[in-house]
Amino acid sequence: MKYLNFLLLLLVSSVSAQNYQYSLDVPKVLEPQLIEAESSSVRIIPQDFDWSNIPTDYSDSVWEIRYNFDLAGQTIILPENVTVRFNGGVLVNGTVRGDQSIIESNSENQLFDALTLEGTFKSEYLKPQWFGAAMNGTTDDREDFVETLDQAENIGAKVLVDKNMFIDVEETGKKSIFLADNAWLEGANDASIIINNLLSPAFYMALTKNITIKNVTFLYDQQYDATFGWVSHDNGLNIQQLKGYLSETKDIVFNTTNPLWRGPVLYRSTFLIDAAENILFDNVTFKSKGDTADKFIQWAIKLKEEYKPSQTVNNDVGVTVIPKNITMKNVTLDGVIMGIQGVVNGFNSDGLKSKRYSDVQDLNGNYVGGKSFWMPPPHLIYLNADNSTEYESSNIEILNTIDYGEYIGSEKVRASVSGYCNSLKLVGNVNKVLVDGYKSYRRDGLWDLQNITDGSFKNIYSESLSNIFNPTFRFYAARFVGTLQNCTFDNITIKDNSAVTSMYPLDFTLGDNVDMNNVNIYVKELTTAEDGPFAIFGSNNTVMNSSLNIENHMTAVENIGVIANNTKTRNFGANNHYEIVVNGWREIESNVPGRCMKLILTNASNPNSNYAKIVDENNKFTAEKVNKVRTDHWVQTEDVIIGSGSSQELKMRIPYNFAVSKIELITKEDLSLDTNVTIIARSTDGETVLSKVSNKVGQVNESYNMDAFSLTQSVHLISDEDLKNAGKVTVSMELTRVTNPN
Repeated sequence: MKYLNFLLLLLVSSVSAQNYQYSLDVPKVLEPQLIEAESSSVRIIPQDFDWSNIPTDYSDSVWEIRYNFDLAGQTIILPENVTVRFNGGVLVNGTVRGDQSIIESNSENQLFDALTLEGTFKSEYLKPQWFGAAMNGTTDDREDFVETLDQAENIGAKVLVDKNMFIDVEETGKKSIFLADNAWLEGANDASIIINNLLSPAFYMALTKNITIKNVTFLYDQQYDATFGWVSHDNGLNIQQLKGYLSETKDIVFNTTNPLWRGPVLYRSTFLIDAAENILFDNVTFKSKGDTADKFIQWAIKLKEEYKPSQTVNNDVGVTVIPKNITMKNVTLDGVIMGIQGVVNGFNSDGLKSKRYSDVQDLNGNYVGGKSFWMPPPHLIYLNADNSTEYESSNIEILNTIDYGEYIGSEKVRASVSGYCNSLKLVGNVNKVLVDGYKSYRRDGLWDLQNITDGSFKNIYSESLSNIFNPTFRFYAARFVGTLQNCTFDNITIKDNSAVTSMYPLDFTLGDNVDMNNVNIYVKELTTAEDGPFAIFGSNNTVMNSSLNIENHMTAVENIGVIANNTKTRNFGANNHYEIVVNGWREIESNVPGRCMKLILTNASNPNSNYAKIVDENNKFTAEKVNKVRTDHWVQTEDVIIGSGSSQELKMRIPYNFAVSKIELITKEDLSLDTNVTIIARSTDGETVLSKVSNKVGQVNESYNMDAFSLTQSVHLISDEDLKNAGKVTVSMELTRVTNPN
């Protein structure tokens, strides 16, 4: 009949999704009195009813089943428009072929036993309890659940799970449930499907299409062994299970080969989507019943390439396909290690939430990542080429995601060889990406991005902790590990909540036509010896309206840059534009050349147009570079309480190579009227008069076009008479330094 019957222990089911109307959340069940009022007749089927000789006038009526009927293997063809209402009876051992028929029951009793449904039925839902499922959350309802899926597939109905149901799918390579085309699994009343898969997937979607999983929780009740990865025997059982299904139902002849191999750990997934298409997860929760990491779901959803149906595959050579049009709406992962991973063309997620997460480990927090790191570094979303030689992940849309970052387990992290568990990983070659409205609170970081073409990342917020890692591993919160082409980053906030940060949370990147707007980086105490965090190695790149915010800048190394392009970009980069604000940079007055911000944009030999501007708010220092010419503007302000004598030295200095471009002198309290006060610059090579100071409350402004001083200048107020301790003056001086390398 079906592959379920062919392999006995191999379950096949189907669910239908895309392009359907999702207007009903509960099945249409008419109350008996309404049926009686609306029907021309209600017929109570007697115990001696001759099912092989149905009267011709039994169409367009309600048949009430009060007794058990053994159909003795017959195929019963119902008249047109019959409503079969069950009121205590059961149909056993046969086939019922409907003709616009309706199945109705207001009880939770079994309705069918060893019965096949065929034909056309107007019933929207079938329920597992109608096929004998106990639905108590402890009894194994696997066989009855599969039978329900099977019969729903026959008549194009949906499967409704409205009570907790346990399905035992633990046996390796024997009990996975295969979902076929056009099946629909829906929950109600906050019902859970309790699963216990360990080394084989709970569900397969293998070369199938149009599957909907809706309004249901998959509650995981199992414990794994962190010291055990896999053995060849278990791997072989999984291969044979999938191979048998693909051979029997998808007409694939495997000639000295097996289904595509992507490692053994993916068999631990809850759903293995094996090149299926048009799949919808709507309001679905994946939740671990356990409270410790060793009881978490190891892998929620795997997306995998597979050989195309109806072909002979010789020696691993055949036409392949990948998952397509996978949609996730309001999906929740709670107690999950690896979330969604694999290769896909068309992935749309809206409203994804991640609560508890972890890495593989035992109850005591040992063997993080599994013994010998048998578990790949897990992430909430991890899309890549997945070792495909033909395909790349593309057409990705990830909207309104919240990764709450509720880490459970050991505080240990993996060694550098195995990566780490940041939230979003899009690597390999990923094309046409939109990430909008993504919030991550994972301690491990926000993302890894690699080789993204046509990407848009906007409205993203991240908080993480860099101090959980050895800084030599270079695990940036927002890490770039490849090239970006035609990508935009808009309204991005990245915070490192570590008490001390030794590396910026934003990584450098490589690419062309990359635009960053309103990208804001926050750290607490900063001790880095690196340049950065802003750098895009390439051409036609823009960073605008962005900022670096430091609570306490403790970096002792001199000549640190905020923009830090690599050598190739400095020599050949073109049309790059940066405008960045820095808050909290260290004080620079004690050593301006060494402590102010470097601006590593272009070299003197670069013939192309490039521009950068960095504003140091705390020091009122602006560095601007147009092509190879750098111009610094520094505003120093000092409030001076006038003392005695004819000369008073200020605290501010004019460093060498700076010129005075503007001066503002605000007299806030009258000076002695008997004096003429002047502000001057002084060094060993003489004095330069800058401006007179108003004796009365008022303001004096001067602008200059002078050469830069070759020596550092001290600044003084001088008078022709004693200053007499009278008056207050605020001195603001704008200094300019121009660097034009030849």
